[in-house]
Amino acid sequence: MHPFRGSEETETIATGYFERQRQEIPRVSEGKYSVFPIDLSRLPPDVPEGGFPPWICPSPSITGDAIYAITGEAAVDPDYDDSFRLRAYLWQLDGQRLLGSDEMSVSGIGDLSSVAAFVEVILSWIIDDNLTEASVVYVTGDSSNTSYEQKWLYLGLRGGAGYSRWTYDHGPGYTAADQSIIHLYGGNISLQAALNLLPFLYLQAEGNIIADYGPVRDFTTGESDGNYLSVALKVPIMVKFRWKGDHLRGGVFAGAYWHYPLHQTKEHFKYQADPPGIVGGMHVGWGMGPGNLFLDLRMEYDGRWFSSSREQREEIHYSNSVRFNVGYEMGFFPKSSRN
Repeated sequence: MHPFRGSEETETIATGYFERQRQEIPRVSEGKYSVFPIDLSRLPPDVPEGGFPPWICPSPSITGDAIYAITGEAAVDPDYDDSFRLRAYLWQLDGQRLLGSDEMSVSGIGDLSSVAAFVEVILSWIIDDNLTEASVVYVTGDSSNTSYEQKWLYLGLRGGAGYSRWTYDHGPGYTAADQSIIHLYGGNISLQAALNLLPFLYLQAEGNIIADYGPVRDFTTGESDGNYLSVALKVPIMVKFRWKGDHLRGGVFAGAYWHYPLHQTKEHFKYQADPPGIVGGMHVGWGMGPGNLFLDLRMEYDGRWFSSSREQREEIHYSNSVRFNVGYEMGFFPKSSRN
């Protein structure tokens, strides 16, 4: 069963019919109808933009294995002021045969209470001694539904907190027992941009400001050396595989990041980034309004040298961290519904 089409003039009636359809028809609990959700923003190649007109039998590519389908339209009643007509068409999909068409007149949204009975009349035209269950196709939304719509670009803002473990290898002449290990906690805020390459594949870049803070000990004496603060910019480039449903979304991502120190206290713990680090993680989201509210969990690892010269590897600093983020993103530049 497809939502009735309507013009701007009949939008309220068409929408009201759609809601009534959703609430009362099909009565799945009675086992009379089987329901097949259809996404009109990703139409098969043989379907016109926005779906088939109601007076044309929909193709199997959109109706699946349904035996019958109902289409319809809403229009202003030319004979009565402030009244509307709903016309329904019943199709037998085998052979694309129109079994019948009828219409009802409604004077307002309150008259939609009789829609269920109207559809029962339409279904009564089915004469099939072998039919024990009527399969009816039900579309989740009209052609303006953008909950599934793919966009070329997604921009987001997120913030979160995390834990970092830094290990300093002090170079030749020192054993593993002489390594300095510091544990830091901090927060981050980030802007992110993702390019939608395929329906499930994205290329994402970020600018992430991170502040890590925690107590440290003097390497030579082992005594407390106060607290250490590091503020840095991380720029990850990642490949993201994402599944996107009507509201629930999820995915995994992985890539490389470059670390640029901006501010550091404690001269003997300062460092300069050398090689890129690696990052990976997963995220879940929920469609909310025009965008997506999401959570992501990511793990990062990096090995970097104090000296900016690769030839001077006096002390090596390794870093690994876990970060949890909450954010919101929105899509821009809609793709064709055929993508």
